[in-house]
Amino acid sequence: MADCIVVGGGVIGLLTARRLFLEGVDVLLLEKGPLGGESSWAGGGIISPLYPWRYDDAVNVLAQRSKKIYPELTEELFEETGKDSELVNSGLLTVADEQSEIFDWAKNWSVDAHFVSGTDSIREIESTVGIAVDRGIWMPDIMQVRNPRFVAALKASFERLAIPYIEHCEVEEILTKNNIVSAVRTKQRTYAAAKIIIASGAWSAQFSITKSSVSVIPVKGQMIMYRGEPDRVKRIVLSEGHYIIPRKDGRILAGSTLEKIGFDKTISSSAYDELHQAAIELVPLLDGLAVERQWAGLRPGTERGIPYICKHDDVAGLYIHAGHFRNGIVLGAASAELMADIVLGRKPWCDTAPYAMQAIH
Repeated sequence: MADCIVVGGGVIGLLTARRLFLEGVDVLLLEKGPLGGESSWAGGGIISPLYPWRYDDAVNVLAQRSKKIYPELTEELFEETGKDSELVNSGLLTVADEQSEIFDWAKNWSVDAHFVSGTDSIREIESTVGIAVDRGIWMPDIMQVRNPRFVAALKASFERLAIPYIEHCEVEEILTKNNIVSAVRTKQRTYAAAKIIIASGAWSAQFSITKSSVSVIPVKGQMIMYRGEPDRVKRIVLSEGHYIIPRKDGRILAGSTLEKIGFDKTISSSAYDELHQAAIELVPLLDGLAVERQWAGLRPGTERGIPYICKHDDVAGLYIHAGHFRNGIVLGAASAELMADIVLGRKPWCDTAPYAMQAIH
């Protein structure tokens, strides 16, 4: 019998289980597929919400703390495992017109952000952008990680620290007695635990335990990847929800779509055309590069993009850690710290009220 079972092995589940283990909790993580095989693997890895000034303070609180954690966390993972998460300070150039709103946000959160306009000024930041990018907000301190590498480093950390986990082990039911959790049932066997954390991403709403439901829905996102040369494109560029992310080895990601069509991860030619067209408008040289891959992932969406980080309202010992939408990597490090505070019953590092079940509903 574990002290705590984490149901879900995406970035949120991995970071939560690792944090609890390091705090001395006897933890077991169960994942229905391979670790990090869903949206954690599929995303872009930008360590910032795409338009943070449009988000609630509850999201920005987590995002700003995560930014401070990631350099130390990725270095710690590298020292433990030898695996590089490829944390890079790329900066982010956003084509946007809400100047007063943006600068109010930047001042409030102490973010380095300034408006740039004109071809020469823009191309001093990123020389490859197209003529459509003639103004923008430049944030030089925005970082990125390479999602699959970050997931690989976390998995290697589990191996190195001997944190118990089981892949390809789908939880079919959370068992309770007198509104207290007792165990989870899988196809293979039943695992008992005093505490259970639902961290199942887009699938977190499947556990209908009581009348208090978890309102998380899948939001599909498709991306494509170009094969380029290292340092040809240096900056993350964002316009109207489409973005370009250069990786260290020269590959360049272009994303992403937003599709509310259920648990469908098929890729489409229409999405390919949309992403490619948006990409070459932002960075024309991409039109001459081969598209190496196209894929889709399912983000765990909530109504306002604020995640659940809380105790369950009706079931003692049950916790919800899900609904980070397109910001799982962005918010994950800080979110896991907060979840650990809640599970361990100590004073949390920030106000938990915005992440409670009733607040999200």
